[in-house]
Amino acid sequence: MALTREFEMFKSSKNVVFNKETRKNMVSVDDTFILYGIDTLKWIPSFSKNFEQSSNGLDYYERTYLDSEGITVLKGIIGGGQIFKYCPVKIELTSDCDTENGKFNSVIIEKETLVTQLQDLFVLCDSAIKKDYILVHFGI
Repeated sequence: MALTREFEMFKSSKNVVFNKETRKNMVSVDDTFILYGIDTLKWIPSFSKNFEQSSNGLDYYERTYLDSEGITVLKGIIGGGQIFKYCPVKIELTSDCDTENGKFNSVIIEKETLVTQLQDLFVLCDSAIKKDYILVHFGI
């Protein structure tokens, strides 16, 4: 089973709940995309430790909190999946590094799956901005 990242909007950091019920509404994005775009995603102004510590990017293992500025940057980066508009039906994305063999791993992913995930995240970002909510990224 592939690793996924989950995103959800909440009214405030005090309202953040991660359970079976809230997971039903979360948007999942394949971890392969996160690893593929890790350098670009570092441009996102973010917070960790329940908004106590400012940072950049998405924490790989822990929660990352985005306010309207961070959500706007994330929304611009993912662009509703438009970056993959002209790619083939199956695309090969470079992911993590295999240090034993000294090369990068790559993963084949379905274009339709990835674009749908990014479009869903784009819509979630848009909704969070309109409602003046925060966006929470739950690490793996």
